[in-house]
Amino acid sequence: MGTPIYIEDTSYRRNCFQFNICMVIDGNQHHEPYRDIAQLLAMSFQTLEVETKLLSNPREGTSIQAILAQLRQQLNDAEECFVCTDSCHAISFKVRRWTPALTRIEDETAVPVPLVDLQKLLDPERRSESQGPDLQQALPFSLDPALAAVLPLIDGVRSVQTIANDSPLRSDYVVMILRHLIHFDLIHLIPSITLDSRYRLTPAYHAVLEDVEKGQEAVQYVTAGQLDGKDLAEEDRCKVIQRVMALYAFVACEGKQLEQFKQEEAEEIAALDISLRHFVTWGLLQGYLERVEDNVGSLNKEQADELFRLRTEHIPNRKKQLKEQGLSGKEVNQDDKVQEMVQRMQMLRNVEA
Repeated sequence: MGTPIYIEDTSYRRNCFQFNICMVIDGNQHHEPYRDIAQLLAMSFQTLEVETKLLSNPREGTSIQAILAQLRQQLNDAEECFVCTDSCHAISFKVRRWTPALTRIEDETAVPVPLVDLQKLLDPERRSESQGPDLQQALPFSLDPALAAVLPLIDGVRSVQTIANDSPLRSDYVVMILRHLIHFDLIHLIPSITLDSRYRLTPAYHAVLEDVEKGQEAVQYVTAGQLDGKDLAEEDRCKVIQRVMALYAFVACEGKQLEQFKQEEAEEIAALDISLRHFVTWGLLQGYLERVEDNVGSLNKEQADELFRLRTEHIPNRKKQLKEQGLSGKEVNQDDKVQEMVQRMQMLRNVEA
């Protein structure tokens, strides 16, 4: 890794001088932290070349090879350097290396779901023609060939392992690319969706019942774009949102498997043109749903029913009643009855988990 330098000056034979001081780095290391070192070395040698002609016409007794060897040793040993090039000049700086706080991918069966149109990111013309600012600013780094090879494989269906297998790149490179995409909020990992999966609601489920705009997004997503809530009359729009959100309560009812939910609600799913995969994916992305592992949980049926009612009826109804009385969100959450039910719900969840 190095930073090429070009110095234009009539004192040189060709009116310019070019050089590049390079470091050799382990291929398994993340290269980003070393870019600052390469730039500092380039700036230091550029200054010395302009002032003393260190590289193009070194003084007698000055060994460029010896200077580079000292720099290499000091940077490796102490991550700082102080190397004199003559009685008046020295190369001196301290390295403060950093590594991006990338999310680790623990489960290779997890599925990366795009949060933006990744195909548009592959096409600079389509990205620049986009109406909104999201796609124009979504990619905060250059689109290199490795990234371009992985993006088409991220379709919300393939798992991390499948993408790594289908990609021409090494598996560890693919995982590193996915970690960067997660870091920049371009994709999100969700558990793999299978018909034997079980799900439960989270407290975030109740918030969408009061957010019409989020409800419209939910309708558009779960129908894979077949139905846009904005195109409906207000009364019909509210009814469709309520029907969709009611299905989330049913899929998390009494720990039923997704296949059972699909069979029981087949008529409603067909009537709303819902894609089951999009339906579950949206719930996981928004935090309405969380997957329940088969080997986890010790609630009996009575406790499971109580937990379900607390999540879907008692707590949201109490909050709605208090808000209708003019209380603020903070005051609602501080209500004694609400806090008591939330504590009971949390206790049951701890037992369940």
